[in-house]
Formats: sequence, C-alpha cells, structure tokens
Amino acid sequence: MIHYKENFPRISSERNNTATVVIYLLFGLLCLAMLSLFVGVPLSIQLEHNSSLSNREMIFDLIYFPLLLWGIWGLYKNYERQKHKKVILIAVDQDGLHHHQFNGTVQSILYKDLERSKEAYVSDIDRKIGTKYSPGYIFGFKDGVKVPLHFSTAENGLSYIPKNKNQLIAHFLQGAALFCPHIKISPAVYAENFINPKTFEFDKRAQRKTYFVALILIIIILVAIDLFIKYTKGFSLLF
Repeated sequence: MIHYKENFPRISSERNNTATVVIYLLFGLLCLAMLSLFVGVPLSIQLEHNSSLSNREMIFDLIYFPLLLWGIWGLYKNYERQKHKKVILIAVDQDGLHHHQFNGTVQSILYKDLERSKEAYVSDIDRKIGTKYSPGYIFGFKDGVKVPLHFSTAENGLSYIPKNKNQLIAHFLQGAALFCPHIKISPAVYAENFINPKTFEFDKRAQRKTYFVALILIIIILVAIDLFIKYTKGFSLLF
C-alpha cells in the first residue's frame, strides 16, 4: 500500500480561462439586468407620460432607493467574505481530493474516510443526475451521509472551471479503486465521464463523438418540428 502511494502521482487542475470569463460575463450581465429592473421599473412608472412626481412617489423614493443601495452594499460585502473561500486550485493525490481556497485553507475528502453506501441500489461512489434547478455531481459517503465530490465549482462570481476536469475525476476514481478496494464505484460514473474503468483513462474521442451525435439529433428534432409547424400552420420558424 505504501509503495503504491509513493508512486501515485499528484494531478492539479488547469483553469479554463475562457469558460470562467464567459460565466463571469453572464453573471455580470445578470446583475446589471436585475439592477436595471429594480431602478428602472419604479422610475418608469412614476415618470409615465412625463408626469411630475407626487408627494407619495417622493416619499416612496426616499425609502426605496436607500434600501436598494443598502441591499446592494450588503450583497457586495457578502461577496467579499465569500471571495476568500473561493476555490483557486483542485488537486488529486495519493490521499484524496483537495480544494485549495483563496484564503489558504484546503478542504479535503480523503480516501480513508470514504464509507460503504447504506442505501439500496446506490453505489459507494455514485452520481446524482442533474436537473434544470441543480447540476449533477459525483458523491461518496462519509459519516453515514452523502458527500459531494466536486471537480469544478460553478458559483457565478466564484466559479472555478478546470480544463482537465475529466482527468481529475479519472485520477480520483483510480485512487479510490487502488487505496479503497472495498469501495464500489458505479459504472454510470465511468460512463458519464467517458472514463475507461480498466485503465482509468479519459476517452476524449468518445466524448466528442457523443457530443457530435447529440448535436445532430437536436438539429434533426428541430428541423422535424419546424417542418411539422410549416405544413400544419403554414409558417416556418427556422427557414
């Protein structure tokens, strides 16, 4: 076991700057849109038809806008506090998964702490399917409860998205299989992340092929829907 650990390499994340900038940009646009609504809607209603402000409207403005500024300041201070906890590096080594935070703290999930699942039809390391309200993620069990195993963080202004996410997952699964042979890993975890369960290698070609096929299917479905609308309603949405 010690010999294996000494020869088990450490893999660190490589930040995907493009994806991170896109998320930050979308988050910034969302904040601006929300701010415009909170400021613009009351003013547009009050200034409708170029009417002058009434006494009630002025009293409303004197209460509403200071409260709005106070709320914005509170959100900014909360962001400043949370910024110190944001992830700046994700690493996988012979001990487990490590999230290095901005303030120097390291949050770790160690192989030795992983436990067997007590839930029927749920593997010791499994994955939760994402929904429109929450993204999917891989999880294990520690102290009798599910523990998320995050290999990226998508928290808008605190996002960290690595280029080599699948390699990090593959390396963690390899470590779990090597150092915790009693832990059972769900085949769905391997399949969903395009990882070979025998070699623990990430199959990028299979990922691209799957995404390409999915894109073609989406295009075919959209074209079929458009043709159906065209011959039943007489107009086309795409052409």
